[in-house]
Amino acid sequence: MGEVFAPAPAQCFRDEFNKHHYAFQHGLARHPLFAIPRLVELAERMIKDGHPERFVTFRATQQSARTKFSQLAIEQSLADKIRGISQGESWLKLAFAQQADPAFGRLHEQIIDEASALCGYPLRRDLGWSSMTILVASPGVVTPYHIDHESNFLFHIQGEKDIWLFDAADRRVLSEQEIERYYAGDIHAPDYREAMQAAGSRYHLSPGTGVHNPPLAPHWVKNGDNVSVSMSFNFSLRGLETRARVYQANHYLRRLGLHPRPPGRSPSLDRLKSGLTTFFFRTRPASLDELLHSGAPYLAGRLQALSSRRRSSPQREMR
Repeated sequence: MGEVFAPAPAQCFRDEFNKHHYAFQHGLARHPLFAIPRLVELAERMIKDGHPERFVTFRATQQSARTKFSQLAIEQSLADKIRGISQGESWLKLAFAQQADPAFGRLHEQIIDEASALCGYPLRRDLGWSSMTILVASPGVVTPYHIDHESNFLFHIQGEKDIWLFDAADRRVLSEQEIERYYAGDIHAPDYREAMQAAGSRYHLSPGTGVHNPPLAPHWVKNGDNVSVSMSFNFSLRGLETRARVYQANHYLRRLGLHPRPPGRSPSLDRLKSGLTTFFFRTRPASLDELLHSGAPYLAGRLQALSSRRRSSPQREMR
């Protein structure tokens, strides 16, 4: 195929990449790889290859962005859920498509090369983790308000939908404590607040349009009166993984009653926090969850032990 990204002002990609959200155009609209029968085949291959966890279906809601993913019922992970998408209230996710099918793998590599050239950033050198995730939604459903660790290029392919994106640096919208809890394992930590809706930016997506969402930028989606298909190219950069470790350290320091500095305020403290926290995490994670959260149970246990000692120490002094 030809180029994935449509010709665009390179300055926008170079200046705003991983800092602010922005729209772009692409050539994947109604691409045969993303036709419903092809996605059914992809889902069946994932199940056959022993990776049913990569194909997840939720019974979605048509109500509010305030709903958490944890409140949505996980449906039976069968490919026939895709076949009946137009009659249901489902939200489907097929992750790591590039590992399940060589055709998606080739597209995955092409996107990395084109994005690197447009952004003027050596993605391959700094890429810690990436996934081509396909999202399919029934008419009218809402994708709950949430944040992601990863950066994202969202390519809209079929149907129409609206996405509201918020500034990750706006602490009125997203607090330091919410980010810390997210990295400590509470992926539902960010709360949607109706009063802050006006702080978001609305993008109306139709086939051939897309949007770049920086890491940690809150967002929610309202599907149109049709089945929608999008492809999310999401990726984690190593520098952002270091920042995640600082947030994790800050979470546990805050629970000890301290007031830690946010990342970026003190490079020397950031290096210390990141180095100490990284020690407890798996060096070769098999998934994004392991990358971000594998050391959290140990750190939580150590925190509990420290808190117990602090509570018991006055009693020992009185004896």
